[in-house]
Amino acid sequence: MSLVQDLGIHAGNDVCSPESQLHGDYACFRDSGTQYHGTPLVARGGDVRPGLQIATTRILLGFDRVVFDNVTLGLRAGWVLRGGGPRPSGAEAPEFLPFHGEIRAGYTFGVRPFARSGFRGSFFVAAGIAQFDTAYRVVVEEDTTKPPPASQLDNPPSQTLSAYRKSGTGFVGVGVAAAYAISPSFGISAALKFTKPFPSTGTLLSPELSCSYAF
Repeated sequence: MSLVQDLGIHAGNDVCSPESQLHGDYACFRDSGTQYHGTPLVARGGDVRPGLQIATTRILLGFDRVVFDNVTLGLRAGWVLRGGGPRPSGAEAPEFLPFHGEIRAGYTFGVRPFARSGFRGSFFVAAGIAQFDTAYRVVVEEDTTKPPPASQLDNPPSQTLSAYRKSGTGFVGVGVAAAYAISPSFGISAALKFTKPFPSTGTLLSPELSCSYAF
């Protein structure tokens, strides 16, 4: 079982402009929970600065099979506990996907590492289906020379929005892990995975804390 905290690594300018929300990977929401449909001033449409930002948190259950002394093949299935953004406007806009499904292949260093207790180091590759939402607080300034949309007449001259970078629902990733086997059958581990979602793109780092039981 694993607890995973995704960290988004994104940047962008004017992410809440109509063009960005229609053709980009961001969806911006007002504090009332409704999606923002106004027209911000040029270069005042919300900027996302580079850096790590807390994204989705998920819990996973997994099964790994040792196929050679050092090689494992496994499956992960889980659910997002927090961080999924609201559904964007529009009849075809999808709901957030809370399910996580993953296949994983790993290599653990050492001579017969799973037959003994102690520390183990490994690396792995992964692929699967999941959605990763990263929320940023951005400030937009309204272009008051443009007529407001009929459904949203109350946008103030300036407001702070929640801009969600929506990434997925496919992904590939690579990672490294360090584990301590308290006994040959029970261990705890920490891992760090680098994830690239598609077709909605993004970049994420995902620390994992896990416990495992061998049988």
